[in-house]
Amino acid sequence: MKFGAHYLPTYVPDLDGPVRDFYQRMFGQIEELDRLGFDHAWVTEHHFGEYGGTVPHPPTFIAAIARTTKRIRLGVAINVLPLHHPLDVAEAYAMADIISGGRLEFGVGKGSEPMEYQRLGVSQDEATVRMKEGMELILQAWSDRPVNFRGKFYQYDNVRVLPKPAQRPHPPVWVGCARSEDSFQWAGENGFHLMTLPYLYKSGDILPRLVKIYRESLAASGRDPAAHEVLGKFHIYVSSSFERAVDEATPYLENYFNVHAAHDPDRQVVGQLALRDVRTQLAGGFAIAGDPERCIDVIQKWRDEVGLTTISGTFHFGGLPQELALKNIRLFAEKVMPRLK
Repeated sequence: MKFGAHYLPTYVPDLDGPVRDFYQRMFGQIEELDRLGFDHAWVTEHHFGEYGGTVPHPPTFIAAIARTTKRIRLGVAINVLPLHHPLDVAEAYAMADIISGGRLEFGVGKGSEPMEYQRLGVSQDEATVRMKEGMELILQAWSDRPVNFRGKFYQYDNVRVLPKPAQRPHPPVWVGCARSEDSFQWAGENGFHLMTLPYLYKSGDILPRLVKIYRESLAASGRDPAAHEVLGKFHIYVSSSFERAVDEATPYLENYFNVHAAHDPDRQVVGQLALRDVRTQLAGGFAIAGDPERCIDVIQKWRDEVGLTTISGTFHFGGLPQELALKNIRLFAEKVMPRLK
């Protein structure tokens, strides 16, 4: 398996201090991830609140941390493409790929926050078409040919886009998928890697069925499913025992979910998705927590039931102190990762 860390920074001013210091602590953690042999560090995109909104432009953050890391691959999980001009996205992330020496992983999706669409004046009903057209434009922009495109939202004739990314023909592309079967199918048809949130679903059979659609779409388009990654993102907290992990992590996980709830109080959880309290998430393995053996068992369960090939952890959340975040990262790297690599 491969292992990464996800940064969706839930900023708690009283605990995290000035934003400049908050950035420096995240940079320090990612430098430690690089030293410890993690495969990826992912940065999310959110806007207009403490739920991720302190990192509204991930390519800037990625370019900054690229200068002090050597090996770890640096990704966006995800660029909310319908909120942006695709050619601007292509330029910004090509720069990040060059600055990092070809270490960019490019994740794309429709996002999950209606409030962000509303405040940016973009109709969420248009998100699917905007994302698909936008991704086609980005791949053209990253090619050696000028952009020529005729779609519903975008039309271009012979537009030359610079710079080109260091990785050729382009950086690896991932798609963040949750509810829509169409998204899983589209990711497979285009040969993109898959990002999932396994803790979201009401029942255990939903995500395996959706991943099966993805893998069938890969095969139907002539691609080898074994050559494509399926990532699952979890909150992770490793300690000496499950009880101690619960005691140490719960206040900060509660902060995380409270910050998320405050980001958009009118947001509704609908359909196949579930909303679970912190202790239910910890006890049920929807967050990975406990002593190393328990964490290994939970990861193996998700790997076997869903077919995950990559685990990415949110190790720093809800104002968690730096010493606990670094301890969490180091314990995972030293006690959990070697058993599953």
